[in-house]
Amino acid sequence: MDGSDSPPAQSRRGEMAERIRAHDWTATALGAADTWPPSLRATISLILGCGFPMIALWGRDLIQVYNDDFRDLMGSKHPAGLGQPARACWPEIWHITAPIYERVWNGETFTFEDALYPLFRSGRLEDAWFTLTYSPLRDEAERIAGILVTLVESTARVLSDRALRESEARFRAELERQVQERTAELQASRDLFKATMDSSMDMIQVLKAVRDSAGEIVDFRWLLNNSTSASRYGDVGGQSLLERNPGVIQEGIFDTFKRVTETGQPATAERRYAHEQFDGWFFQCAVKLGDGVAITTKEISAWKAAQNEMLRLRDESANAALRESEERFRTLASLIPVLLWRSDESGQHNSLNEAWLTYTGQTPQQSQAGGWLEAIHPADRDAVSEAFRSGREQQRLIEVQQRIRRHDGQYRWFLVRQAPLLDTEGQVTQWIGAAMDIHDLHDLQERQTILVAELQHRTRNLLGVVRSIAHQTMAQTGPTERFREQFNDRLAALSRVQGLLSRSEQEPITLRTLIRTELDALGGGDFANRIHIAGPPVRLRKASVQTLALAVHELATNARKYGALTTEHGRLSVTWRADRDDQGGGNLLIEWIEEGISRPREEQSPTRRGYGRELIEQAMPYALNAKTHYELGETRLRCAIELPLGERFGQMSTA
Repeated sequence: MDGSDSPPAQSRRGEMAERIRAHDWTATALGAADTWPPSLRATISLILGCGFPMIALWGRDLIQVYNDDFRDLMGSKHPAGLGQPARACWPEIWHITAPIYERVWNGETFTFEDALYPLFRSGRLEDAWFTLTYSPLRDEAERIAGILVTLVESTARVLSDRALRESEARFRAELERQVQERTAELQASRDLFKATMDSSMDMIQVLKAVRDSAGEIVDFRWLLNNSTSASRYGDVGGQSLLERNPGVIQEGIFDTFKRVTETGQPATAERRYAHEQFDGWFFQCAVKLGDGVAITTKEISAWKAAQNEMLRLRDESANAALRESEERFRTLASLIPVLLWRSDESGQHNSLNEAWLTYTGQTPQQSQAGGWLEAIHPADRDAVSEAFRSGREQQRLIEVQQRIRRHDGQYRWFLVRQAPLLDTEGQVTQWIGAAMDIHDLHDLQERQTILVAELQHRTRNLLGVVRSIAHQTMAQTGPTERFREQFNDRLAALSRVQGLLSRSEQEPITLRTLIRTELDALGGGDFANRIHIAGPPVRLRKASVQTLALAVHELATNARKYGALTTEHGRLSVTWRADRDDQGGGNLLIEWIEEGISRPREEQSPTRRGYGRELIEQAMPYALNAKTHYELGETRLRCAIELPLGERFGQMSTA
């Protein structure tokens, strides 16, 4: 401040700097600008120069002063909100913020991740989510004189997570429909994969390699593009990467994609890309997918700008007195919600910001002389230590991804960068470091990889089962109308199994559920008083459900068409019991008994000696290590299936 009647001039002049300078502050509790204390002037200078949304609430009336980035979050509350008490500006959330302000005024600091605030800022009340920090502001006498709020809006990401869950529900419905209609599984997997990609706010692309006659990769072509990527690239399906974005050669991106495709080794990189329609910083991860690559790209220009702004402020302060430099850096580091630190040329003596100490739970003393490594995941510690040692020796930028332990013991992934500061002779005087939380991006990449692998595995298995059903049914019926009827019935049974499997993570599959599902599908509810089902709870493993469901379907179909449920006095009993051993295993005996059959089955049911019986007597012993006994009499049918409990079939459960 220069002692004039207006707030200090900023090297980065924006709308808010001009508005603050022109505002009539005498009408507020702050009074005329020339009476403001140095602490208030320094706070306003700091928030106007920062690239993150910030607002200072000064005095007990919490008078609002905010920067350009915070203005963009206010909607219709700007410009009236400047100089206005927080309660008058945000009455709809005062019941949320008032208790927080009171505790901050008593010296506490709070950080909230994805906190929900119902705001009236666009002509209507709408839900918005923010990651934000409330911290006290002190005057020259070290008394709390106000509150600083630093925040980032996370509404888009929260809504994206909801869209991802909705996408998973659509996948289950799409898979069942595709199985029933016997359409190509490849198209279904592509539709599902694209729906999953579209739920991400990052750019996700799939490229296929183009090879010459010698097998050398000479280009890539777009196969899939999620909606975020399409908004930047447009419709590029089938287009050449090199023709569309020739800058990838100059930046080494093309060579990276070739290396990932040829070696299968994933690659991550942070790079500046200023070609075609792009001009910014991006964090990119590429993994091999078939004969090509799947790429996830996140724009980090805002984070880079904040880091560069920090370095710029540090360079400017180097020309001032050492004491002033230390004070300015310490103030800035305590306000930015990024883990920041500064160390001497040896890396032994560290000055860390409040965000690091709060996140890790370490004290400043514990973080000295390599003590900060205790907060690094044991599996990452050696590699991180070597990267920092090598970077210091070569006096170059250090960049590494590592897991850092939070104060509650949980580890999260961070992108860590540490840069040297050189004197006029090119010697390192100190190091500046920053760590950005990229845990959500890691989780997204892992979920994407698992989803692709699971989808490919299930598709191969399902096609094999459909092919086997068609072959066995054709062998018994020939290309007749009976083939169509039986094949459709068995596909419907298979579809019901897929429905149970799709819900198995939320609703475990039990033996009773499986039997009841098949009987109900064949009209078992009409014979409820003639069907007896009993047995203890048995939870089935996914690998055993498909084979057992097909066997139950064959038994139920024949009971409905030829057996006990075709006569007036017929009875069907399905029971099971388990013999447990001391190791948690044992055997499960399932008995299917039909009584009141009108005449022997051989005359009416050729499938009893065909697919169904073959499935029970041959496929189940092979697939499930079962022992089966099939006995058909004049008026009675008994089918006994003995299965081992344990890893291969299922386990007893009280659920």
